[in-house]
Amino acid sequence: MKFFVPTATNETEAEDIYEAAKQFATQNCGPVADRRIQSIRFQNKGKSVVAEVGKIEPITGETVIAILESSTYLVCTLNRGVIKGLPILVGKHEVTSVTDFE
Repeated sequence: MKFFVPTATNETEAEDIYEAAKQFATQNCGPVADRRIQSIRFQNKGKSVVAEVGKIEPITGETVIAILESSTYLVCTLNRGVIKGLPILVGKHEVTSVTDFE
């Protein structure tokens, strides 16, 4: 799938939102990789969970705006990592699969 940001109305806005999320994550969680991740599958309380850009994140019920890779995976929603608050932190040991954008 081609890279996108669900709240963006065009490619320029998508890049701006994505870069702002990366900058915020870097300031609060450490360096962020340039990798563009579409989805991750991980274990949460013994259940397999999928977080995918553009879809509802099952833990918070918010739309996933971006998934970033740092020392952990950072699942960003509007209220968790984009507009305010820290992203949802998912330990690399909890992740069973990662799908990158094309």
